[in-house]
Amino acid sequence: MPEQQKIDLRLVQLWPSGITPYACGLLIVGVILFIDAVWLRFAGYTVPVGDIIGACKGIGILAGIAVILRMLRATPRYESITVKFRYAEISDIAAWFALIVCFVPSMCVLSYLCVTLNAPLVERSLIRFDHAIGFNWLAAYQWVRSHPHVQHVLSFAYESGRWQLISIPFILGLSGRREALPEFFFLLALTSALLLVASTPFPAESAFVHFNVSDPNTASTVSDFAALRSGTLRAINLANAQGLVSMPSFHTALAIVFTYSLRRIRWLFAIAALLNLTMILSTPTQGGHYLADVAGGLLLAAVSIQMTRTCYRRRTLQQRIAERPFSFR
Repeated sequence: MPEQQKIDLRLVQLWPSGITPYACGLLIVGVILFIDAVWLRFAGYTVPVGDIIGACKGIGILAGIAVILRMLRATPRYESITVKFRYAEISDIAAWFALIVCFVPSMCVLSYLCVTLNAPLVERSLIRFDHAIGFNWLAAYQWVRSHPHVQHVLSFAYESGRWQLISIPFILGLSGRREALPEFFFLLALTSALLLVASTPFPAESAFVHFNVSDPNTASTVSDFAALRSGTLRAINLANAQGLVSMPSFHTALAIVFTYSLRRIRWLFAIAALLNLTMILSTPTQGGHYLADVAGGLLLAAVSIQMTRTCYRRRTLQQRIAERPFSFR
């Protein structure tokens, strides 16, 4: 009987921690990929094959690492070394990161397709909101441009978003909290989904375009928006994908999500809070967002976090029961 218990537990360990959350993550990604495929097919848009192959290679490598490390961790003869080098945790990181690598480009394609619906633009309403609270976007942009040191700091903070998206899963995976990785993924997925729900019927032209700003890395970073709405862009290039959502600001929402995800790692939380506060401050001038976009991003993050917390509270008891060790008597 003890031998039977060892075998059964070993088989269970071949899967990422929290198999049910991971299956839900796979389902979410699968649904988005299905919507993308159907929409692309019937609307006549394409994604370069090279971009798809590149993404699949990365996903395949990460999935392979996850499976191999799990198999080694489940082998008794390698137990001491796999525990020492935390193979189980690294396997979880690779598995969830593979899901993120699949989710992000698929959601990017969906965001491009949503722009093609050509809903009426709302940037004039956003500008009126800014003026009502005393914010002059063009004056703020010109002030930042006239202070190079300030611009460098804001640019660094704004660009840190992509590096945080890559590094935070690794940090959470090694934090010792098994629920941290799935929580991060579902929070990212929910925030992204609500972003498109809010932005698709209310698209807005970037402030860079509206105010005719042509400096490097300004209007050129959102050039696909007008091309998609006019129908002249038919191929979605993932390698050079642009952020086309103005309202709400995704960078603002991510800044809150990133900081919230690191809340239990005290030494890092303060650093993340300062960096992401700077990221939020950078979004108008570095990302071409109206101040109304920033307010929308804050609201988006708050709603996403609250919804995620509510779901996790309801599932806590069920998860604890499911994760109890098997007992054979």
